[in-house]
Amino acid sequence: MDIAAATLRSTAVTAPSTPAIPNPPLSNSAGADKVAKEFEAMLVGQLMESMFAGMRESPLFGGGGPAEKPWRSMLLQEYGKAIAESGTLGIGRMTHDEIARLYAAQGTAGAEQRS
Repeated sequence: MDIAAATLRSTAVTAPSTPAIPNPPLSNSAGADKVAKEFEAMLVGQLMESMFAGMRESPLFGGGGPAEKPWRSMLLQEYGKAIAESGTLGIGRMTHDEIARLYAAQGTAGAEQRS
């Protein structure tokens, strides 16, 4: 199939002309807490994957088979979720505080623009 460049240009989507509405401030911190924990879990999982990348599989602990590589990533992501849920590192707490600060600043700026 050959698609002409003119066809691609004619189907371009234009952006809406309405101004962007700022995100409303969070009425409760449940949403920010959820996002912060998910971020911490993802970050810790990625750190653990880097940490375990150089380790060889060992048949002593049930590893070394062909299925270990695909499952290791999932296991490390679950470890990350468990660590984030415990809150021992404090990354989620710091992220939550930053999200709350940004939403508060955005809400203040939005209120000043409306008045």
